[in-house]
Amino acid sequence: MLNSTATGKSIGNIGNTELQWETTKRVTGGFEGNFFNNRLFVRLNLFKSWTSNLLSLHQLAWTSGLKENWSNAGKLENAGFDLNVNFKMLNLRNFQWELGASMGHYNNKVTALPNDNRSFETNIFGATVLTKVGEPVGVFYGWKSNGVYKNSQEAAKDNFFIVKENGDQAYFQEGDVKFEDFDNNKVINDADRTIIGNPNPDIYGNIFTSAHWKRLTLSAVFTYSLGNDIFNYQRSLLEGGNLFINQTTAMNNRWTTSGQETNIPRAVYKDPMGNSRFSDRWIEDGSYLRLSSVTLSYNIPIRSTYLQGITVWGNAANLFTVTRYLGSNPDCAMGSSILSQGIDRGLLSSGRSFSMGVNINL
Repeated sequence: MLNSTATGKSIGNIGNTELQWETTKRVTGGFEGNFFNNRLFVRLNLFKSWTSNLLSLHQLAWTSGLKENWSNAGKLENAGFDLNVNFKMLNLRNFQWELGASMGHYNNKVTALPNDNRSFETNIFGATVLTKVGEPVGVFYGWKSNGVYKNSQEAAKDNFFIVKENGDQAYFQEGDVKFEDFDNNKVINDADRTIIGNPNPDIYGNIFTSAHWKRLTLSAVFTYSLGNDIFNYQRSLLEGGNLFINQTTAMNNRWTTSGQETNIPRAVYKDPMGNSRFSDRWIEDGSYLRLSSVTLSYNIPIRSTYLQGITVWGNAANLFTVTRYLGSNPDCAMGSSILSQGIDRGLLSSGRSFSMGVNINL
């Protein structure tokens, strides 16, 4: 028998010599002021921007040998505000206390895409990220679930089915997930997908406080986010029940007996009915409040020709996080791309850290 090998080259991309920088026009307005004898400081900024020449993928003719390349045919709008408030709660001779907070909000919207398309999809770690005209950037697009069929009578009442690759119909049984049939045709397919999550927060910001007693200073900073959704990729693997890999203890509550009420479907190898597909089962509320930093410092009163003071300080970071999110870090993103925000692929969050130091003022 003769063995033969061949080497060659294939086109990986086609350059676009007409690419240019994205252009953003921005309008901002706001005010700031001090009130109550300079005890209250308020600053508010409003903004709206229009981005044209947005880098996006442009579909190519089949004769090119490639599916798409980059172009400047997209457009985007973004509007929002940021608010900062700082109040001097106490201003005594030996004791001062300040309390403040910041709050931000933005709302972006795609207004144009290449080829006069209304939308396109991007698959990232099993998630489908939808980019659609009129919608925010990076929303999650999948199936909506409504529990698990507890018995065969309940499944037969809906009589939903999927169509296999060979054209056969497979009906959902007891223990399967109840997926929403938005087009009311009994078949659960891509047409039944909808927006199931938005990684963009409703509001986000900081809460900070600082107390000074004589030469001792204690300060703390909290960070927070409200309303952002997260795709928990790790949980989709560890609670999917479709492969021979380790699973979490949550799978002890999977459906096993007719009449059982649970929100975790039966475990079937390779998941022929698609119970573990990308759905709102894996979308979680990523709202959180985190104590990001606590610092205690003491200013030693030393004054000389060469020394203007010494400050001894200690800091603790990431002390605790309050959240309902089941993953390790609600403040997550798979990468720097705007389409990868809110995707938790299992990266560990920053652990607690403690440090001490001395500042010498010369």
